[in-house]
Amino acid sequence: MFRLIRVDGDSMSPALENGDYILIKKARSQVKLRPGLIYVVNHDRLGRIIKRLKSVDQDGLWFSGDNPASTSTQSLGPARPSDLNGRAFLRIFPQGIRLI
Repeated sequence: MFRLIRVDGDSMSPALENGDYILIKKARSQVKLRPGLIYVVNHDRLGRIIKRLKSVDQDGLWFSGDNPASTSTQSLGPARPSDLNGRAFLRIFPQGIRLI
């Protein structure tokens, strides 16, 4: 299943800019997570966030924004696999469309 989501904020700049759209593929329970890819996560405190997977360990999934001014990985805390909405694979922006 695919979903179109609007990017709000600049935490993923320059990879994603405020107002861009991303197409995500819905996460499945058996999906192999790959650090470096961009995912949409239901965060307990912040709601839906778009971040890059930094690492996976026994505590959970650790995400970070590309923008140095974004919320730190430590402040976000670990996410659970069940918190994943999906993986971003297509960016739609004013200049065109690009695989991510």
